[in-house]
Amino acid sequence: MAHQNSKELQPQAITKWSMARKIWLLCITIYFSFLVLDFTSSDEIFPHFIYWLFTPYVNFWNWMVPWTGKHILHLGYPITVLPNGSGDTTYNYVLQLLWIVLALIIGVTWALLDRKRISYNRLAYWARIIVRYYLAFTLCSYGFSKVIQLQFSAPGLFRLMQAYGDSSPMGLAWTFLGYSKGYNFFIGSAEVLAGLLLLFKRTTLIGSLIAMAVMMNVAAMNFAYDIPVKIYSVNLVIIAAWLAWYDIKRLINLLILNKIALPARLAMPAQKRWKKILQATLKIVAVCFILYSTLWQSMISYNKYVSGAPKSPLYGIYNVETFIKNKDTLPPLTTDTARWKQMVIEYPGYVWFKSMADSTNGFVIKLDTIKHMAVLHSYKDSTKTFGFNYSKPDKDHLIFT
Repeated sequence: MAHQNSKELQPQAITKWSMARKIWLLCITIYFSFLVLDFTSSDEIFPHFIYWLFTPYVNFWNWMVPWTGKHILHLGYPITVLPNGSGDTTYNYVLQLLWIVLALIIGVTWALLDRKRISYNRLAYWARIIVRYYLAFTLCSYGFSKVIQLQFSAPGLFRLMQAYGDSSPMGLAWTFLGYSKGYNFFIGSAEVLAGLLLLFKRTTLIGSLIAMAVMMNVAAMNFAYDIPVKIYSVNLVIIAAWLAWYDIKRLINLLILNKIALPARLAMPAQKRWKKILQATLKIVAVCFILYSTLWQSMISYNKYVSGAPKSPLYGIYNVETFIKNKDTLPPLTTDTARWKQMVIEYPGYVWFKSMADSTNGFVIKLDTIKHMAVLHSYKDSTKTFGFNYSKPDKDHLIFT
């Protein structure tokens, strides 16, 4: 059987590719290269030195995208908001357009200039490896953060006091997902399972199919609840579909035509022994890096920001029983926008006030626990400060003066 399989590899190595197949592989590979090498976001999921090395590359896109929006697309406003926690800004949509256009131009030009080449088997082989490791890393990163309830943490105090009808679509989704540890573990485990299966050639097909199912659900939620990761989630669905497409004939034979599905071609033809050793070494390093950067880093973040996160000395939701302004006690009228109804202190350094009319205002708060003083200022203007003395006559009451 080993001799027969080695023969089966030979026709694949010498079969001439059509021009359309060459263009398709080159264009999709270039597009995926843009995606893998996208370091424009402020969210750093890789080691910091990688972002430092790619600073000139990022600066190019930070110039190219606004220039395209102004001079080619003639947008009615300048692109000034760079990628941040939101992945669906105008910048991101223009960047996607540039990736697609450049991938088509470079891919078609490359194929025409290199039209004498019989095939791109070797490029296809390595592109598939790099892309599946990228998808595996991403799925494990998101998956482990859900398993330990880091991405969707339990609803906080401010969320609990917010009226149901005042929730944004994204806020509603986050509350729903963060409420249940069990559901977090379920959806996170599915992502981790898909990611781990993608790390091995023999399980890439089942891993890509699970990844498609998982990420299609994520993409649907992003669109339905206006979660600003729509572009990226769709890209992950496309990657999973592209990986599964490699076995499309085998899947059709197995699931539809009721025919025999021949074994997949997994090994790269004519690979020397030292290359196999090098590839195995790189694989071990990549797997260890993925597990360290996803599981271990998620655990560190969980201990730092969730379970071990410090609480404010004044942590809690306070219902305002008495409100005195200019020596005048204000009655709790529901139309009063000045009188406080509730005060919420959840995270150190932040405080929210809800008025009797249910409007909310957030402030930065600095506490001096020795002098029992609190200094507040707004997010937008730090020059406007408000000073208070505070005391706690008992564990259930707080007096601000």
